[in-house]
Amino acid sequence: MSEPLSPPPSIDVRNFLPTTELFRNLDPVAVEELARGVERVHLASGETLIHQGERGDCLYVLVNGRLRVVVEHADGSETTVGEVARGEVVGEMALLTDEPRSATVRAIRDSELVMFSKEMFERALEHHPQAMMQIARQIIVRLHRTIRAGAVANTVNTLTVIPAGTGGPIVQFTQRLAESLERFGTTIILDSDRVEEQLGKGAAETPQYGPGNNKVLSWLNEQEAKYEFVIFQADATASNWTRRCLRQADRVLAVAQPGGEPALNRIEEEIERHGRKQAFARTDLVFLHDASTERPAGTEPWVARRHATTVHHLRLDQTADFQRLARILTGRAVGIVLGGGGARGLSHVGVLKAILELGIPIDVIGGTSMGAIIAGLYAMDRDIERAYETCREGFVKEGSLLDFTFPAVALTSGTRITTKLKRFFGDTRIEDLWLNYYCVSSNLTRAEVAVHRSGPAWKRIRASISLPGVMPPVFDEGNLLVDGGVMNNLPVDVMRNLCDGGTVIALDVSPKIDLTQKESFGEGLSGWRILRKRVNPFAQTLDVPTIASVLMRTTLLGSASSQNMMARQADICLCPPVEKFGLLEFKSFDEIAQIGYEFAMKELEGWYKARC
Repeated sequence: MSEPLSPPPSIDVRNFLPTTELFRNLDPVAVEELARGVERVHLASGETLIHQGERGDCLYVLVNGRLRVVVEHADGSETTVGEVARGEVVGEMALLTDEPRSATVRAIRDSELVMFSKEMFERALEHHPQAMMQIARQIIVRLHRTIRAGAVANTVNTLTVIPAGTGGPIVQFTQRLAESLERFGTTIILDSDRVEEQLGKGAAETPQYGPGNNKVLSWLNEQEAKYEFVIFQADATASNWTRRCLRQADRVLAVAQPGGEPALNRIEEEIERHGRKQAFARTDLVFLHDASTERPAGTEPWVARRHATTVHHLRLDQTADFQRLARILTGRAVGIVLGGGGARGLSHVGVLKAILELGIPIDVIGGTSMGAIIAGLYAMDRDIERAYETCREGFVKEGSLLDFTFPAVALTSGTRITTKLKRFFGDTRIEDLWLNYYCVSSNLTRAEVAVHRSGPAWKRIRASISLPGVMPPVFDEGNLLVDGGVMNNLPVDVMRNLCDGGTVIALDVSPKIDLTQKESFGEGLSGWRILRKRVNPFAQTLDVPTIASVLMRTTLLGSASSQNMMARQADICLCPPVEKFGLLEFKSFDEIAQIGYEFAMKELEGWYKARC
């Protein structure tokens, strides 16, 4: 194997530091002194910069490339907690504390950094105390901002487009994506032909450690500095240019055409092989559908063979679909979170109608319990009128959802609501929904929140609405799943991660005060007493809550404290005034939905205009 060549020429640190957030307002004299003391670090894709647990004695600023931050667990598994983009800082807490590193940081593309040692900062502190205190304050501000937001914007500057399976119309896809990205910043498409036009024949096929590599890498870095978004269009084969595209990527988009063979191609085989070593950026799977496609289907075999983070369904002729993808990739997505709340959750339909009429895009959607149903209906067809009619038909015209049985496990058998959900969603899987979607249930077996982003839509939603004591749990691979409201009735935290720093709108229909009593029913309450009053038309009725409503309210109380925290994590949390309706008052659907619509129109119009 050839020895690595010397690193390519680097940018002028003196000019680079003032463009970063941490050093932006620093005194020029202090910048000059810091620039003289930095060390340059070059990492190939897959190399480790920081090991979890080691002593923290320096800070790094990423000049070019991308890093992934992971937390290593005792069982050998890892959790990705974030990525570091150009101009961002990693390891900054080492300047304020001598604690060991809390995570491992690896390069997921060829990267260049500058390193500042703790000793160098201490010397600079003696000469420029105000400047160093300014940096310390900036570090603390960034930390607080991260804690409040719950997630950091996952900024993407470079995208690599590869074929998935036998591939789709890559060239047309890349062009449409570039047009959508132009709305947010200057964009360039780089393919092997363009590289060879600029650098000479054969330049694109220059191997990573071959002669001429520095020239190619320097030119590519120049394009990244010049343009806000660079799209690398890979070859149809696993060529040297394709491998370089993968090493330059902040995000990889594998483009497929439905109906093709889902087996991995040679390029994807290399990604899967290196992906296990965390060598490449995360990969999204993109399906390009015909204009006539009503609903996607057959996604699961493709996903099962790949470690794709997200699936996107687009139609090549639909500009709105590409604009949605562009928002997601650039941290500008709009995510809608629908909370649980029984019949009160029907107000979600009215709120979604208002959101769409105001021109607010819906890029990602998810929820809990009733919110999971409404979100799923919209994600499936992207048609709020159809969702409205489905709810009217299923929750009003067809009568009660509760089919009572002998209460050995639950008050109802769950058969009626299961049949309804199967009719709503049919064989559709979550992977086949037009929009990125999730729903949340509570895992009784493992005492943890279960986030569902794959599998049969009806079954996952059935788990999300399975109120303990009212409906039987859902059995899923040895686990018993119940209503998501037990542990997370307003899953904003999940949406924060999926939106990569975008805007989150939460809809909370669970009131702080509920089931108020006008009269006491005594220290004991006989069910026979209530039954006698119900069968006797002349008897005075007794004001008592039903067992179903008590169980439903109890379920929501379980996550009340976390629900308040989730609401604060949203950019805006809407609480439609629907508390006067009972948790099982589905017959009031039209009125509940109208309240949600009017409330959202009033609350969102000014807010959205201000953000625009």
